[in-house]
Order: sequence, then structure tokens, then C-alpha cells
Amino acid sequence: MNEPAIAADAMPEAETMMTELKALIARVLDDEVRDIEPGDNLFGRGLHSLALMRLMPPLSQLAGTRLDYDDLARRPMLAAWQALIERSRAGH
Repeated sequence: MNEPAIAADAMPEAETMMTELKALIARVLDDEVRDIEPGDNLFGRGLHSLALMRLMPPLSQLAGTRLDYDDLARRPMLAAWQALIERSRAGH
């Protein structure tokens, strides 16, 4: 099976998005999050429901549409949130 080609400009955009997501998490958790990996469960790293509510507006702004709390809470990982935001930006 052939893997789809990744556009040359997609990688820097993805890295920028991950950096933005980590910065948002750091502000809400009042913590440095450099060691959080994209697949880490954020609830296990100190995120709680009120903190997630505080993240809703900036995450929705990144997505260009209002994100659903349940979608974020169901998969509390940076990689999953990044994918959700990218899908929202693409109109899916």
C-alpha cells in the first residue's frame, strides 16, 4: 500500500500547531509541558474538567469552529486534538 504524500509545508504547520497546543496546556495547568508527548493522556498529566472548559475557546479559535467538549474529553491527547482541529479546518 502506498502512503499518501505529505505536502512540504504540512510538517512545519503540524509542528507549529503542536507547539501552540502545548503552550495552551501550559497556561491552563500553570506548568511547563515540554515533556508531554502527543499521545499522553492529559487527564493523567493534571488536566481536569474545569481546565478543559477553559481551553474550549482557544482550541475552538484554532479550529475555526466551536469544538465539542465531549470530543475533546473522549480523547484527551495532544495528537487527537491536533487531528480534530485539522479536520475542522478542512471542513470535515
